[in-house]
Amino acid sequence: MRNGYWMVSLAIAAFGAAGCEDADYQDYNKAPLSETKEHVHDHAHDHGEAGKHGGHVLEMDDAHAHHAELLFGAASRDITVYFYGAEVGAAKAASNVTLELHVGDGHKDLAAKPMPLDGETDETASRWVISGDDVPADIKGEEQLDGHLEATMDGKPFSYELKPHSHDHDEHAHAEGEHAESAHADEHGDHADHEKTDVKAK
Repeated sequence: MRNGYWMVSLAIAAFGAAGCEDADYQDYNKAPLSETKEHVHDHAHDHGEAGKHGGHVLEMDDAHAHHAELLFGAASRDITVYFYGAEVGAAKAASNVTLELHVGDGHKDLAAKPMPLDGETDETASRWVISGDDVPADIKGEEQLDGHLEATMDGKPFSYELKPHSHDHDEHAHAEGEHAESAHADEHGDHADHEKTDVKAK
């Protein structure tokens, strides 16, 4: 009888230990949806996401606490920068805004001027503009900018590296899609002709 009680006690103890291990174990693949969504949202900012004004959103720090939105005027060639806090679209005062461009073996500093939005002043402006007249003539768009965007927010200096890039990959993918559709149509036409030939042969 004592052996029976001893076996039952041992089984209960083993079950309790397994339960503790299961409680301590967390499957991170089943993390709450809100956490996963938040991470994806923050990460997306640095991949050309369109901002409130249609420009490219830039993360000015790793903490995702400061952002900027850069637009390049096609006609005027003015470079307009909107500054935000942690929430893209929520204006954040900035100062000492400069675009340092790499030109040849040297660099050229383009100073931005405050263009206050409604309710802002030059001291609290969140919108800054670099005149197109100051931008090198061979730069026709934002994708050609090579340098650093520098600004001060909340009393701290920030710098974002701008690298030349191309939008040709989108056009290339589109062209490949059209080519695939054309090839599919040709193949479908050949198949139809083949069926007609078989019918006549019969």
